[in-house]
Amino acid sequence: MEGFYRLHLFEKCYQCGNGGLECKNESASLKPGYWWKWRNETYKDRYKDFIKNLLADQPSSDSYLVQFPYPIPEAYKCPREESCKGGLDSQCEKGYEGPLCGVCSLDYYKQMQTCKRCPSRKWIVGQLSIILVVLAIIMVTLVWMSKRKIKKTRGISLIDMVLSKLKIVIGFYQVTSGLLQAFSYIKWPGSLEAIAQYSELLQLNFLQITPFHCLFPGSQVDAFGSLFAMMAINATVIGLFGIGYTVRKMIIIRRENLDDEEKFRKISETKELVYRNLFFVLYVTYLTTFSKTAAVMPLACHKLCRDEKEELCNEYLKADYSIQCQGAKYQYLLIGAYISTAYIVALPVASFVTLWRQRKFILAAGDDKITQHPGGSMEMIAGMRFLFENYKPRSWYWELVEMSRKVILTSGLILVGQDSRSYIGLALVIAGMYGILFCWIRPIQDEFDNRLMSASLAVTVFNLAVGAVSRIPTESIEASMDPYLDAVLFNILVLGANVLVIGLLFGENPIKNSFLDFRT
Repeated sequence: MEGFYRLHLFEKCYQCGNGGLECKNESASLKPGYWWKWRNETYKDRYKDFIKNLLADQPSSDSYLVQFPYPIPEAYKCPREESCKGGLDSQCEKGYEGPLCGVCSLDYYKQMQTCKRCPSRKWIVGQLSIILVVLAIIMVTLVWMSKRKIKKTRGISLIDMVLSKLKIVIGFYQVTSGLLQAFSYIKWPGSLEAIAQYSELLQLNFLQITPFHCLFPGSQVDAFGSLFAMMAINATVIGLFGIGYTVRKMIIIRRENLDDEEKFRKISETKELVYRNLFFVLYVTYLTTFSKTAAVMPLACHKLCRDEKEELCNEYLKADYSIQCQGAKYQYLLIGAYISTAYIVALPVASFVTLWRQRKFILAAGDDKITQHPGGSMEMIAGMRFLFENYKPRSWYWELVEMSRKVILTSGLILVGQDSRSYIGLALVIAGMYGILFCWIRPIQDEFDNRLMSASLAVTVFNLAVGAVSRIPTESIEASMDPYLDAVLFNILVLGANVLVIGLLFGENPIKNSFLDFRT
């Protein structure tokens, strides 16, 4: 019967137990979107000969052709269904190769689990140049605004006001990008994938935006390479800010027209400026560093076996199927991942200690003058103001809660597995419950910031709901309108919802008035 296959011409039939098998004409093969690996070519050739004999008008009774004495391979679902052709040979589409067809071929690069052909070198260099110029302009503007003596609004300087709102917008688009990466097996709308792609800019993930290995053929950057590149970016940023502070301090010390008190004040202002910009950059890159670290850990490995007996199995990283999770090389590379783990643990712990000290000072003194902090770390605390400035004193810890939410949604699911419908529901429940908790507590002082954050949480829930709806097979939906028009309207709805967050930021009158005051 259809749905069954046999391994012997005269013996029992076996039911297709694995959803990746297509059983007809008494034999089994792979469905499109699935992958398997034969133990060797000899087994595969013998199975082909067995099938040929099954379909023959007068089957041979030769013992070699009457039976296939080995188990057929185990079928696995491919991360990107379109990449696997199925069939007995388990071939990959053009641009894909390796286990589960999850590795990009030469001259291709991976974008949201899709292998795309490398663009021209001029396009890559041009895009990278534009990105670097924009980042430089933003950095110079923030530094200049930090040094300017701007009148404070409600006790908050303009630079702290801008950073507190900017971190909400950045956090939203970071979560959007992270969700699409964590649930890459979902067919997300094209508009949402485009937003997620350029959201990588907000995490300084240059390797995802501009594939450097396309510039230098043969220099493929794997999951560990991406992690080490992110660690290098963090170390470079820390080093550059350290060098900048040292140079500026030497210049101030050598200025003979300043007395000791003035020199001390200028050095303190420089240190505060360095801390503010350094912590903000590390805050932006933290989520990417965490996700890339989680992606190479042993818990993020996928076990693939040649057959159901699990006698010949290999483990591969889900984030990069070109890397096996065994052997001396993998264990050696894990040392770097453990170093990164120490960093991603130390940064929030240090932030918590600093915020806790700030909380004690505010509640005891009832004043926001950071310069009077008795602990000797007033510049560091002032540099981290953007983390707690817009929260109520009683909610001084909320930024750490917010960071935990982003880590769980974008990286935590990588460690426990994410290739099923239940994990979409789990992420949807987490996002929804957090949104309810936030709107109930309302930890942010500024009313507009509360609305901005509430909108970002609502759109995140909306995106996850879109992902859940996208799991419904197309054939299960009645065609109520033209498919092309339906797709266009759906993309417009998704694009509008995700642009709403940044639209609220630039459309708020208090922000406009603050910038007008700044220009004046």
